[in-house]
Amino acid sequence: MMSEPVSVEQRIIIKFLVCENVKPDEIYHRLLAQLEEASLSWSRVKVWCNEFKQVRECVANQAHPRRLRTSVTNENIAHVRELIERDRRFTELQISEELAVNYGSVQSIIRKQLGFRKISVCWVPRLLNDDQKSARVRISQLLRTHFEEEGEAFLHKIVTCDETWVRHYTPESKCASMQGRKKGEENSVKAKTRLSAGKVLAKVFWD
Repeated sequence: MMSEPVSVEQRIIIKFLVCENVKPDEIYHRLLAQLEEASLSWSRVKVWCNEFKQVRECVANQAHPRRLRTSVTNENIAHVRELIERDRRFTELQISEELAVNYGSVQSIIRKQLGFRKISVCWVPRLLNDDQKSARVRISQLLRTHFEEEGEAFLHKIVTCDETWVRHYTPESKCASMQGRKKGEENSVKAKTRLSAGKVLAKVFWD
């Protein structure tokens, strides 16, 4: 963090250059060229330029009452955990509005206190039932048996075909389906939504 004397010195320079009608962008680049990493950030330079344009005289920080940080409490942490576990798709903004807690505190609770993060669900072509899974196992075993009996020649007899409906649009993106999960927690899966209209059938053959 920048020390107060260094910061005040830069404010004096900013005040002088503002009086010379130098633009904030040029002031920032002058400070950056001379002070490098010790220079005030662009946002702070802009703030101080606006302050001095409004005829502010004092270059030191003005004393002001500080509000105690009371939003990150055990009670709020418990409420946030309850909301996330009830609906993994709750956004930080929704939680903030639901609990009447400021957005920054909600972010701190979710990421630092609870260790949750947003990740996408795992997309799969479709969800198979037990019979479909068993059928695929039997077919795979049969193909393996033929390959063991006939060798490489069997592979030349196989013609593979696949077809799929290409939708004109997808109702929900992966980003929209992201859920709050802890590190190491098992991810959920979901099937892609199918629509009855606006689609094209695509078929692919290869041998």
